[in-house]
Amino acid sequence: MLAKANLMAEIYGWRSEFELSRTLRFATHNTLPLDDKGNMQWPKANDSAEFVLIDASCSAEAVSRVSPTMALAHEGALHWKK
Repeated sequence: MLAKANLMAEIYGWRSEFELSRTLRFATHNTLPLDDKGNMQWPKANDSAEFVLIDASCSAEAVSRVSPTMALAHEGALHWKK
C-alpha cells in the first residue's frame, strides 16, 4: 500500500513533506497520526493494535522512500520480519 501511495504522490506531483504525509492516508484506511492542524488523532486508548513498523523518520519519508517492513502487528500480536 505504501508503494501505491508513493505512485499516487508521483503522479500528482505531491512533493512537500505535508503533501506526502497526507498521502499516507491511502495506505492506512484514511487514518493519520495527526490531522491537518497537527492534533493527534491516532493511536488512542482502546484502538485496535493493527500497524506496520518500517524504517522511516516520518510519514513523508515512509511514502517517498517505501522503506522495507520491519514488523507488523495483527490482532494485537507483533510479528517480526526475519
